[in-house]
Amino acid sequence: MPEIGDSKIARFYTAVGRNVKNVRIDRGVSQTELAHLIGFNRSSVANLEAGRQRIALHLFLLIAEALDARPEEILPDTQLLEEINPVTIDRLDEQLIGTSSTTQDFVRGTIARVSKNLKQRGN
Repeated sequence: MPEIGDSKIARFYTAVGRNVKNVRIDRGVSQTELAHLIGFNRSSVANLEAGRQRIALHLFLLIAEALDARPEEILPDTQLLEEINPVTIDRLDEQLIGTSSTTQDFVRGTIARVSKNLKQRGN
């Protein structure tokens, strides 16, 4: 059974963190200010931006709101998902067995948003 490997997951979260950092800097918000807005501490924001800390979907939305950004501005480029074998996505429920409901919701929501964005672009 094909799997989404740890390296792809790590690249995904690193890309999310990089995007959060870029949007945060673009909006002129410090790590400390963002941390205050979302109920985190500055070191947690730094870890998130470095891809060392994974974020729950609700926190992802809080970050987007705090930065006055659309969630899709923070999602990584779809090339990260293009590397995933379509069979893996077809068997997503199998792949998510044993993961938390938060992780399952995040993965499903992310794939849905990326798919919607691809369809809107005509891909």
